[in-house]
Amino acid sequence: MRPTLSRMSALITAVALLFSLTAFAFPAAAADRSPELQAEIATALAHRAEEAAAKARTTADFAATSETPGQMGYDVHHYDLELDLEPDLYLLTGSVAVTASVIADTLARIDLDLDAGMTVDGVTSGGSATTISRAGDLLTVDLDRTYAMGESFTVKVDYQGDPSGQSFGWGDFEGETLIWTLSEPFGAREWWPCKDLNTDKADSLDITVTLPSDLIVASNGLLQSDTSVLDRRTFHWKTRYPIATYLVSITAFPYAVFTDYYPPQDGGDPMPVVNYVFPGFLPLVDENLSLTPQMLDVFARAFGEYPFVDEKYGHAQFTWGGAMEHQTITSFGAWSEDLVSHELAHQWWGDDVTCADFGHIWLNEGFAVWCEAFWKEQTVDVETYRAYMDAAAYFGSGTIFVDDLTDFGRIFDWNLTYNKSSWVVHMLRGVLGDDDFFAGLHAYREMFTGAAATTEEFRDVMESVSGRDLDAFFDQWIYGEYYPNYDWTWRAVPLGGSSRVDVEVRQIQGWSTVFAMPIPLRVHTDSGEIDIVVENDLREQSFSVSVPGTVTDVEFDPDGWILCRKDGRVSDPSFDQGILLVNAVSWDLYGDELELCHADSAYTGGLPFDFWEASGTTTPALPELPAAIGSGPVPGEVIGSYSTVVWIAEDGHDSMVNWASSPAVPYLEAGGNLILLTGDGRAHCGFELTARLGVTWETYSRELTECVAVAPGLADMAPAGVQNDCDVFLTDLDPGSTLLFDSTAGLPATFGVGVLAVPADGGPVRPGGGRLIYLAGRPTRYEHADLKPNTAFLLANALGEPYTPVTSVAETVPAARVVLSPNHPNPFNPRTVIPFTLSEPGRVDLEVYDVAGRLVRILLSGARPAGPSAAVWEGTDAGGRPVPSGVYLVRLRTGGGQASRLMTLVR
Repeated sequence: MRPTLSRMSALITAVALLFSLTAFAFPAAAADRSPELQAEIATALAHRAEEAAAKARTTADFAATSETPGQMGYDVHHYDLELDLEPDLYLLTGSVAVTASVIADTLARIDLDLDAGMTVDGVTSGGSATTISRAGDLLTVDLDRTYAMGESFTVKVDYQGDPSGQSFGWGDFEGETLIWTLSEPFGAREWWPCKDLNTDKADSLDITVTLPSDLIVASNGLLQSDTSVLDRRTFHWKTRYPIATYLVSITAFPYAVFTDYYPPQDGGDPMPVVNYVFPGFLPLVDENLSLTPQMLDVFARAFGEYPFVDEKYGHAQFTWGGAMEHQTITSFGAWSEDLVSHELAHQWWGDDVTCADFGHIWLNEGFAVWCEAFWKEQTVDVETYRAYMDAAAYFGSGTIFVDDLTDFGRIFDWNLTYNKSSWVVHMLRGVLGDDDFFAGLHAYREMFTGAAATTEEFRDVMESVSGRDLDAFFDQWIYGEYYPNYDWTWRAVPLGGSSRVDVEVRQIQGWSTVFAMPIPLRVHTDSGEIDIVVENDLREQSFSVSVPGTVTDVEFDPDGWILCRKDGRVSDPSFDQGILLVNAVSWDLYGDELELCHADSAYTGGLPFDFWEASGTTTPALPELPAAIGSGPVPGEVIGSYSTVVWIAEDGHDSMVNWASSPAVPYLEAGGNLILLTGDGRAHCGFELTARLGVTWETYSRELTECVAVAPGLADMAPAGVQNDCDVFLTDLDPGSTLLFDSTAGLPATFGVGVLAVPADGGPVRPGGGRLIYLAGRPTRYEHADLKPNTAFLLANALGEPYTPVTSVAETVPAARVVLSPNHPNPFNPRTVIPFTLSEPGRVDLEVYDVAGRLVRILLSGARPAGPSAAVWEGTDAGGRPVPSGVYLVRLRTGGGQASRLMTLVR
């Protein structure tokens, strides 16, 4: 049975909404933003994700386009497309006349793209029947003669078939027939023969559609005629602007039609803005669609006149999630204000100037997302613009440039193609300043209007206008991964009536890239604020600037022009406040599940803890949950107070922004211990923590139907809900890492689900710390009765909670009576030294246990003198047999106290 459009759309929309709503983010300043603004940004992100999900549909019926030798020799000028549609029969009967000119020395045959499932009834060249051959989705046509360079020819293809699939739909809505197309990226060939390449736009297009008379057709350009004969109706549309094949569109439905008008910038005749809407939806869509003329004016003032001003702009409703920016006629399934501005922006960035191929898709989508924020800046204020940009920040891995065009999910990656790409536009604006930035956009449009461009061509235009070398900028942000992480300090030296400001900047990211970026600094003096910019392109760099007056403060990138972390260091950590539980899981989406987890102490194992709210949603009052001590990113002075942080996170921006804006890496490096529970491990861990965990991620996220305990002392955990989209890892771990849980059921191999990483040297402040545990899975969807005892065991046996801070032997021996220092080396193979100190002579029992709590060996048992001592363990059990690699607990007991530490044996 053919799936109905409504079912397919509902599935895509549901998946998109689930994904997108969990990805809503409020960075550091979000707590100061109104709930109305937060809700508006949430809607924008949700619809953006819907669009990405719709475009990133399954690739089974598609193949990426590459230019064939039979396409290199000609340039298309015009398509004349005639379609006869029989929706009851699922039959399209069509003809396409392709007029082109020869750009090779000679040309005797051409290639066109056409789905192999469509039947070719006949082909003519120069008006005469000709021969063809077919290979897959390629149609080769023998021309009626050999043509020379510069000559024109016309080929006409008559064809028929059922093109239904991912780019053409015979659907329905509330019992009425709905016909739609959505060809991006490579779907035009699914329903009409064409040269399906962005780099060869036809100069003009005629499209004539005949179908049942109760239907109204919306398409590109201007309507030339609407005629009826008996029960059939024919619509003729024409555009005289260059158009890419994937932007050719038809929708048909018994629409209600209403028209607004946009007055052009030159004062000419108003341009129609025609909206084709499902009857009954007019009251729902009118408020936002009616903003279109104002949006056209705002964008035209910023980027130059609307590209197709001699024709129209409009919207045609269909039932896909999100929307699709067909040239002059956006197809829409949602209609938020931000979606309307996004799709309109595409008319400049994507339709007029098109990415040369979909590896450069960021030139379409990054600009459109940025324009959502720019529209808000122009109509509300700059703080709203910044709020929108903050919500689009992405700190995970992956390049913006797409090198695998067979993977639609990668082409339309919500984080890279949409969100991070919008930051490239935003950052370029910051680098160049508004004058050069907008002048560059005008020049880019002027050079490539009606054509297609690459990243390098865009870069070259912006360099020409600004006079600035932008090679490093595009190399690091488009073809590179991640972002800079800055550690910086400043001091001011009085110089009479002025001051010298010395600034030290260090890039402390773990990956090799050193980012070259201008860094804005705002110097506050007793006479006002002074904005300066320093050019940073080294790992460690010093700058000195002179300013008038006495300096009171210096701000680093105060207006947020750089996608970066500013972790600094966790200064003077005490690790004396026990456990901090950080919640980055949305209460709005997981409220009931989340409340039950806290009620059952699933994340803390029953130990006392402080609470931090990092979800961007409102924390409910729960008797088992202490009042939050803060929200948003966790500051360094806070996180360094806790011996262990348990961080529960979900996928998407909310988790990522607050996680990336918190100094998790410096905390671990100083000796803090961290448990991270999230399905989105790859993005949260990034390069630095992935290396610290010692894991290799599985290429694809997986659904977990089991979580099997591997390390002794732990128990299996059953899912309490759908554990989908979980990042798992290969079970071949680096030394110092111990597999805690794995999973096999329903997976192509056995993958790791939980891991403990113990650094060899701990941290300089806490030598026995710096331990990191990652547990894959949605934190609310493990059975609480399984998760709680495992959490308790790991906190006690892997992380040593409750933890008693030790600053020096002299300070602690009188109170604790016993100090067990870190063993060295650690990890070890097979010998390690275990130092300890007694405040007075007495009996000592020094024992080694495995993580299941089984006694492995007694190292000492008897009287020992006061002062420092040490024992040696050779990695053997009581019988002298070597024990396997793993984590072991050494416990020291005296009459006055006891202490324990973890050791890692690596053979």
